[in-house]
Amino acid sequence: MTLMASADTLAAVLTAATAHVQATAPHEARLKCEWLLSSALGCARLELSARRDQHLTESQVRQVEEGALRLAAGEPLQYVLGEAEFLGRVFACDARALIPRPETEQLVAWLLEDETLWQTKAPTIADIGAGSGCIVISLALERPQGRYLATDTSAVALALARENAARHGVSARIRFIEGDLLAGAAPETTLTGLDAVVSNPPYVRAADWAWLEKSVRDFEPPAALLGGADGLAVIRPLVAQAFHALKPGGMLFLEIGEDQGATVQEIVRTAGFRDTRLRTDLAGKDRLLRARK
Repeated sequence: MTLMASADTLAAVLTAATAHVQATAPHEARLKCEWLLSSALGCARLELSARRDQHLTESQVRQVEEGALRLAAGEPLQYVLGEAEFLGRVFACDARALIPRPETEQLVAWLLEDETLWQTKAPTIADIGAGSGCIVISLALERPQGRYLATDTSAVALALARENAARHGVSARIRFIEGDLLAGAAPETTLTGLDAVVSNPPYVRAADWAWLEKSVRDFEPPAALLGGADGLAVIRPLVAQAFHALKPGGMLFLEIGEDQGATVQEIVRTAGFRDTRLRTDLAGKDRLLRARK
């Protein structure tokens, strides 16, 4: 695709880019291309209509052109733009970690509204499988009195989380640990004495992988999505480790698959948790679980 040969006004570039994306990735093609234009021009998307006759520079057209090629290949818009919004804040976003989603915003909101947890003067909270860091960074911004830990098995995901922590000015409040679940890089750093554990763990069944949207399956990190044959291969050890690491009365907050509610409730009860509760997502599906030690 070469836009410069026939288009240099905003309206013409938007039309050409949309047509190219529409041919192979039609879902919300125009809307996504509007976001490309707003990013290239550094303006709000809603300003585009008032600037439709504006002539773009060669570098701006090239930026839109490159973005449209990536969108046409099925790459998620957030990766193309290099950022995603989460709870009203903008986070760096790329293929090192999952794209933040509304369900995870609900998970953070549930934790923030837990009055018992925040009655503790300086609660210690661990975000397990932190990815981009959107959960732990949001908590550190909203509740600066807390002490925060973020773990991930992926060094590149933790690097992204550190970048986002620096971006939002909370690097000093978060301890980042490369390791499996609640175990640190070495046995002596295993996490204990926690007031809360929060996680959006991998929970997609292996058999369901082929049915995921192309933009998810082909671009987001599989290790952050796949939960084994039954989708619970990570959740089971996470629940057991969380029960060991939490203080009496400590809280576990999980994002889970839409049809895993009853099964995960049984897993947490068997591990020794009590006062378990499910909460639905915006589609009315069981998506979040809270349990107390």
